Amino acid sequence: MKTFTIVVNVLFLIGLVPSVMGAMMSPMMFDAPGSENSKKTWTLFSCMIALPILIIIAQIISWIAYYKQNYGLALKISLLPTADLLIISFLFIIIGSFTD
Repeated sequence: MKTFTIVVNVLFLIGLVPSVMGAMMSPMMFDAPGSENSKKTWTLFSCMIALPILIIIAQIISWIAYYKQNYGLALKISLLPTADLLIISFLFIIIGSFTD
């Protein structure tokens, strides 16, 4: 479990750079006319902005738990950004499928 926790943390640290780029580009979701009134677009925008912040906070707390030898908690906390990634993926599918 210790090795898996370290691997997950390293992967999310590598994924931090693309998530920051995605957060910087996320205001462009509102270029389409009427998209500023869509709750789905605002939710997707919020998730895109929150992802880098969530990765950083989860990494800090996970490494603190790992240092205190609480490996189960460290793994669970390091996997929290996965929930945000699933929401982002789901919203991309919903917005792409059901909008004109």
